[in-house]
This record gives sequence, C-alpha cells and structure tokens, in this order.
Amino acid sequence: MQTITLWAGKRPAPRTTPSSLKLHLWSRSSLPGVAGARAISRALLAAVAVTLAGICAATGAKAAAGAPASGAIERADVYYQHRGDLDNVRKALAIVQAEVAKNPQSYAAWWRIAEYDCYLARHLPDNQQIPILEDGVKAGKKAEALEPSRPEGHFWTGTDQGLLGEDRGLWGGLHLIDPVRDEMQTVLKLDPDYQEDGAERVLGRLYYEAPFFKGGDKNLSVRVLQHCLERFPNNSLTMLYLADSYRSTGRREQARKLLEKMLTLQPTPADAPELADNQADARRELKKYFHQDG
Repeated sequence: MQTITLWAGKRPAPRTTPSSLKLHLWSRSSLPGVAGARAISRALLAAVAVTLAGICAATGAKAAAGAPASGAIERADVYYQHRGDLDNVRKALAIVQAEVAKNPQSYAAWWRIAEYDCYLARHLPDNQQIPILEDGVKAGKKAEALEPSRPEGHFWTGTDQGLLGEDRGLWGGLHLIDPVRDEMQTVLKLDPDYQEDGAERVLGRLYYEAPFFKGGDKNLSVRVLQHCLERFPNNSLTMLYLADSYRSTGRREQARKLLEKMLTLQPTPADAPELADNQADARRELKKYFHQDG
C-alpha cells in the first residue's frame, strides 16, 4: 500500500466548515459480515492513514502561537527541518522528551513529540510503528489538556490515532475512526488553516475511501478537496488526493493534468521531504493509470 501524507499544511482566517462538508454518517449500525467488515475497515483505516500519514507531512516544526520557543524547542526544530535523515528526527525527539521531563507543562514540546513520532513511525517497518504511535497519541493528548483551544495537539493526536488504527487492523482500529474524525473537526473550528487545510483534506480523503453507509461519497470528496486546493493551490498532497477522486468519478483528464502539475512544483525548506514523497506517488499513478512516465 502506498503511503500518502494526508494531514499537513497551514490555513487562512478561521471559518466554520459548512455542515454539508462534515462526516456525519459514521454510525456503527448496519455493519456487514466479518469478511466485508474487514475489507471496509482496511479501506477506512488506510484512508485515515493515507490521510493521516499524510499527515505527517509538510511542515517545519513551529512554536505555538503566543508562546516564545525555548532554546530546547529551537534546537529540536533545527533537527526536524532536516527530517529526511531519520537520525535527525530521533535527535529532535530526544530533545523535546528531555524538555517535558523537566517541564511537564510545555505545550510546545508535547505536540512536537506527537508530530515527530508520526513522521518517524511512517518511515519505519510496520512492526516498529505501534509503540511509537502510542507514544505520539499520549503526547498529543497531553498537549490537548494543556491548551485545548490550540490546533496542534488535536491535529497530531488524530493523525497518530489514524495510523495506529491502520496498524492494529480491523477490530483493534475500527474504534479509532470516530475519534480521528472528531479531532479533525475540532481543528477546523480552531484554525482551519493549520497544515494548509489539513483537517478538511483528511475529511475529503475519508469521503473518497469510506463506504456509503459510513459517509463515503466520492463526488463530495471532489468538492471538499477542490475547496482545499482553491485555498492552498500548491499543496501537493491535496493535488494527489484530488487526482484520485477525479479518477474515481470518471474525470480522468483532470486527474492526469493534476498529477502532471504536481511534478512541476519546486520544494521549499518546509516541505521538501513530503513533496519528494508525493511526487514519487504521482509518477507511480501516471504510470499505472495513464501509462506514461513522469
């Protein structure tokens, strides 16, 4: 399964997402048999991770608004900016973990642990991911408790939960879908620009992946992701997801053009690792679905 980064970006002035764009059909009623449920849950959890793993994408670590970064946080940020080398991610983690050991009230350190754990886990073998993601969820919840009106803790908690759900499989992960959705809707209320409309992008991907009785609607996915792209027209992850939604609704030419446009994007210091991952996925999709090399 290809790993796609769903949850990352930044956002404009706060706004409330229209109710028509929210997942509201995720009840647990009328589940199919075990075999069907297994296939459905894999799709849902893959979406969350896809959208979640995506998650871990494109952003340099940033200090929480309104609070100056400590020297330790600044050092961790410098290492994380060079996260293409996982040793730098581990060094950044060690710094912020030492910071919360000294100062358990450090919101900036707690949410960074959740973010760094997310990035590290998705670049490791499957059998090494669960304890790291569990640590990330705990750290994200600590951040939420300290600053419930800030988006970072909610976003990275939800992201880590989604990846954890995928790793745990059917029954171990199904119960995490609603919490992930709730975290993303909270982020939309607090700061819809965070991670370049990352929370709405995650919901758009879920509309694409989910079965109809769990809120799935590929045409709605197109509309949500188009809205994300209008707001942040150079977000490569949104382009990648929208291309999938276009293709699934018969708009193949629009999908092809969007994938080709992705390959013209130039990296910035903030998003270079994620852009490289997303462009590699775009090349694979162009070859697989359109028989052309990127």
